[in-house]
Amino acid sequence: MTIFKVKLFGSSNLGVYLKSIGSYLLAPEGSTAIISREVDGTMNVIEASIYDSRMLGILLVGNNKTLLVPPIISESDLRKLRDALDLEVHILPTMKLTALGNDIVANDYGALAHPSFSDGELDLIGRLLGVKASKGKVGGVPVVGSLIVANNEGCLISPAADDSELRGASEVLGVECLRGTINNGIGYVRLGLVASDQRALVGYSTTPLEIENVAEALKIKP
Repeated sequence: MTIFKVKLFGSSNLGVYLKSIGSYLLAPEGSTAIISREVDGTMNVIEASIYDSRMLGILLVGNNKTLLVPPIISESDLRKLRDALDLEVHILPTMKLTALGNDIVANDYGALAHPSFSDGELDLIGRLLGVKASKGKVGGVPVVGSLIVANNEGCLISPAADDSELRGASEVLGVECLRGTINNGIGYVRLGLVASDQRALVGYSTTPLEIENVAEALKIKP
């Protein structure tokens, strides 16, 4: 099995707490046993903390080469991440938009970011991730990281995306985007979906039809 149904802290909104980055699954402190049991030990789970928050999925963004963290991270938490991960970890120096997981979606081909990032910040996002970064919205909403989940094979985007936004996301991320929901009809797909190129975790309330759609969109066997 490569798509797992998971409930964490009693919630199906596991994308709030978890972040898939490279070959790792970043998880809040104290949750490794829960996650490892749910995924049969098939994922490399690393515990992390950002500003004493469990909401890693909201605060972190990255691709298979680089993890971006907000400036609110402590020196000790940053050091732990750099010691644990075999990839680059950089602070994105922005004090206005620190919920990076909500505000940016990225893979190894591109990054789509909240329109309120300055041009300088956008350029830095692209340089740190090693991709071309662009600004965009989904359904007119700027928190693109909440409305899109992408890996290097495909992309699941909220049904709220119009045709122009869908095409734009596909072009920026370099993969085909398909519309879909998670957790029995939720359009903020990142809330209930965490994915790498090989595996995905979905919220426990996700329906069989939604799982099939996730598998098709992200090119992952269910």
